[in-house]
Amino acid sequence: MSIYPYQTREVRDLAWACFSSPLLDTDAMEGNSLEATNCAFPLTAKRRRWLETLDQNPAPLLQHLSDQRSRRLGLYFESLWHFFISRDDTVDLVAHNLPVREAGRTLGEFDILYFCRRRNCHVHLELAVKFYLGRASGEKTGTESAWRQWVGPEARDRLDIKMAHMLGHQIHLSKTEAAIPLLESLGVEQLEREIEVKGYLFRPLDCALPPPLAFNPTGGIHPWLRLSDLADKPAGIAADSYHVLPREHWLSAARLEPGAKGLGITELEQVLGGEMKQRPAPRLVAALDSHGQEIERFFVTQPDWPGL
Repeated sequence: MSIYPYQTREVRDLAWACFSSPLLDTDAMEGNSLEATNCAFPLTAKRRRWLETLDQNPAPLLQHLSDQRSRRLGLYFESLWHFFISRDDTVDLVAHNLPVREAGRTLGEFDILYFCRRRNCHVHLELAVKFYLGRASGEKTGTESAWRQWVGPEARDRLDIKMAHMLGHQIHLSKTEAAIPLLESLGVEQLEREIEVKGYLFRPLDCALPPPLAFNPTGGIHPWLRLSDLADKPAGIAADSYHVLPREHWLSAARLEPGAKGLGITELEQVLGGEMKQRPAPRLVAALDSHGQEIERFFVTQPDWPGL
């Protein structure tokens, strides 16, 4: 897990969104014949200094984020990228969230179009932030599991469905007849394609489910368990205290605010039990050290999850 030292959570989220390792490695995907590659913005010394300065005065970032109409996690993630791309001196932001329409129908939108000064080319960058819980299928999967075994917390999304849409549709948007004149109006004639999928994977605490195809191992895989498992105080999630993360705090590693206290595991079980009675959905929990810094994260699900 990438730990960023900044005091401001939004600055930590910015660093995680733009500079942490991607969830999947395009070079490891089947056939290695994709027209899109992973985005590559290394965390250079200059960018570290920029983040440090921003942490001391986060007002520009906070103002940028406050201008966003929606609090959806995916749009928050994209907004962090817009802030970075619009201020980094190696690139020029051309457009973001640019819709492509044909006969009154929206075919899709470009998440980000930018000009890379180093490569002297335009780039179409598609973004996604995802959290998937792995399910054992009973099949022999060897060293890799199938993408279809990885399901979103509310069981409305799957890794295979998301990647099929991203690789089969989204990155090809620039080839559509409706997109070509739109791109030409922006001075874009040719472009390269990049994808950036960030997020976390979680597998059953008591199951050595192998990672999915093309998983980037630098990110690690975290556990998930059912609410009833907390009573056994499993060693795999042992910590000094715990903190239930609101959805908008799911990105970077958590850190308790000064004076705040985490929950003991018995308290955690009681709090989650009450919450799940009101709304039966998985909860993301940060396991904390004695300083209130996240050392692990895990999902706790209702007994019948995913209920498919």
